[in-house]
Amino acid sequence: MTIRSHIRTRLTLWYVAIFGLLFAAYICTACFLEYWQLKQQLYHAEIQDMETVQGLLHFTPDGQVSLHEEYFNRPESRFLLDRLLEVLDLNGRVLFRNRRLDGNTLGNRGLPGEGVNGFSPRSLRLADGTPVLVVSHVHVLEQTTVLIRLAYSTEPLRLQTLHFLLLLTLVAPIALIAAGFAGYRFAIKVLDPLEQMARLTERITARRLNERIPVKNPDDELGHMALVLNGLLERLQQAFEKLQRFTSDVSHELRTPLAAIRSVGEVGLQEERDAEKYRDIIGSMLEEVAKLTTMIDTLLTIAHAESGAIQLRKTTFALMDLVHEAVAVVGVLAEDKKQTISVQGDQGAIVIADRNFLRMALVNLLDNAVKYSPSGSNIEITLRRDGAESGPGHFVELAIRDQGPGIPENAQQRVFDRFYRLDEARSRDSGGFGLGLPIAKWAVEVHGGSISVKTASPTGAIFCIKLPSREAARD
Repeated sequence: MTIRSHIRTRLTLWYVAIFGLLFAAYICTACFLEYWQLKQQLYHAEIQDMETVQGLLHFTPDGQVSLHEEYFNRPESRFLLDRLLEVLDLNGRVLFRNRRLDGNTLGNRGLPGEGVNGFSPRSLRLADGTPVLVVSHVHVLEQTTVLIRLAYSTEPLRLQTLHFLLLLTLVAPIALIAAGFAGYRFAIKVLDPLEQMARLTERITARRLNERIPVKNPDDELGHMALVLNGLLERLQQAFEKLQRFTSDVSHELRTPLAAIRSVGEVGLQEERDAEKYRDIIGSMLEEVAKLTTMIDTLLTIAHAESGAIQLRKTTFALMDLVHEAVAVVGVLAEDKKQTISVQGDQGAIVIADRNFLRMALVNLLDNAVKYSPSGSNIEITLRRDGAESGPGHFVELAIRDQGPGIPENAQQRVFDRFYRLDEARSRDSGGFGLGLPIAKWAVEVHGGSISVKTASPTGAIFCIKLPSREAARD
């Protein structure tokens, strides 16, 4: 629960942090837009006031410029207009400056093009530090061209924006608390399916590996995770069942030679015998021990192969040469049964592989063919290359055909399982453990090849090995 709560807390904190950053960005943007909008309103108000002022300006008899402030109906109304006004001629001489400027100026001589084409806005600070927005306009007053500058202080805009910022800042804690609550509820909702998966997975034991996690939507991330977990459970179940079968098979295989050793020893101890008899008894026991040693060595080889501990030492060689080596190894067994082994095919079939392991696979397959083929029969080996042009996917094919009883179609896949035998009694008599074909299958597949078996006509079986050619291996 601590881990889940910690994840929920972290998700909530991340959510609140991101929301806080976004809310802060929103506040800054809102305040900026608020200030910009207020400034635009102030600019338009100044333009309207400029048009009003142009109608109120006039020359006095002494040649000075004055403003008809009696235009206002009530005396206090003119104080509502917090305008700063300055009038200059084109030479920069001040013709009028209202009292609210209080000795300040809105600029010296006119800037190039100031107020010529419409109303020219600009921001500046007065000598006393007051920020203002100035609007300039060139106007013809009684046949005299003058430059009118009208300004308003932007300090009220800043204060109003600060008030707006303060209001949003006061709302921020409430928004963050609400976001935290919503984020925590959202985190619970998001993690709830994971928690359900965890509870269902916790109930799965070695005896309940057949159970699976329900997949509500295989297209989303949670559905994908459920599929991955189900795939893992499927692989675990297969591995566990395979381990159980292997343990059962090993126990069964070990029981027979151990029982034979025990039986021979008990019979030998039941009565006094001469040295020759005891030598025969010990020889029988050693023969069973040799079988056990062979089986254990083979199992260790398979275990190392499946764990990836075996490192392949690949070389480039002609596969036909390796076939002749394997035939030479099993040739003695074939001669004892008056069998012949014929080899034909492409002498130029080149592969890049570990020579020792491929030879072990071929020897096992040929030994299997010799064991199950009748005396005086012929075992055919054919080697050919598939594809007329080099390129990816090119391979060589080696077929071994015997004249034995054949393999039923429903058993053609199982013959490559460890300890599997078609004829249990005959296999034991011939000294087989059902491990030769699994080793051959591994040796072929570890080189990127495949091995299969099919029934020959009219009798026998054909074991087919496909290996990538040298060209395909290089690609």
